[in-house]
Amino acid sequence: MKSLKTILITGLGIFVLYGAHAQSTNSGKSMESPNPQDAQEIIESYVSDYRNDRFAADAMHFGIEIPNYGSWTIEITGKEVQSKWEVLMKDGLPKKPTFIYRIEYETLKAIHEGKINALTAQGKAFSGDYTPMSIKQMEGYEPSMEEYAKINPFSFHFWTRGFPEIIPFSEGMTRKAHGSNFTVFYYETGLRTAWYSVLPEERVRDDAREQAAPFPMLIVAIKGTTEGEVDGQSVSLAKGNTIFIPAGVNHKWWNETNEATEAILIMFGKGA
Repeated sequence: MKSLKTILITGLGIFVLYGAHAQSTNSGKSMESPNPQDAQEIIESYVSDYRNDRFAADAMHFGIEIPNYGSWTIEITGKEVQSKWEVLMKDGLPKKPTFIYRIEYETLKAIHEGKINALTAQGKAFSGDYTPMSIKQMEGYEPSMEEYAKINPFSFHFWTRGFPEIIPFSEGMTRKAHGSNFTVFYYETGLRTAWYSVLPEERVRDDAREQAAPFPMLIVAIKGTTEGEVDGQSVSLAKGNTIFIPAGVNHKWWNETNEATEAILIMFGKGA
């Protein structure tokens, strides 16, 4: 197999999955031998669904690797065949250099069952962060900036079934980032969106390395009141209010109440 390098697609931070689906396939949760057919059937269900997706009009070539279960090549040709788009699947990793989704089986199963979405499973703040679903590039694959920019929105559309595409979110569907619990909604060039819940006594962006972003953001409070500090100034962000954080401005947050607080995060502009 050709060597792989991690594609630096950053999300909201370093995450830790909640619940049973957080565990590694090597955690000893099950003593049963892996059954490659289980993973293949899940992937086939996404391939079948994508044949009906309008975004399948754009050609895409990539691989999927499930450790201990198998690997597959997916070819989206962009051709329409009998009112559906042509999406081909075969065993083994691609022969032509491209990108590969490397997914732990428990995470693949959780995505399949609607317990977490693929963008949330991939998110990271730094290139060395662990994620149970990652995107790697094969040796020799050198995507242009335009090709690189397509990967996040493609991940959303391929790994989200049905139309219109619905993104559920709740406490049980999060991972942990920057000190609180996130679900990523959608990413494309110039736009990143997510929901987060800050539990009592949790602190968000307490690490100085994470307190400023190179792009502006809006934080829309939808539950409770979260205390914060923006550019050294104290602020309380209560339900029904939205705060604008300019690019490059330090900010951090914490929950002093007895209940979780919630907000929608919208990051936008150049660099987002």
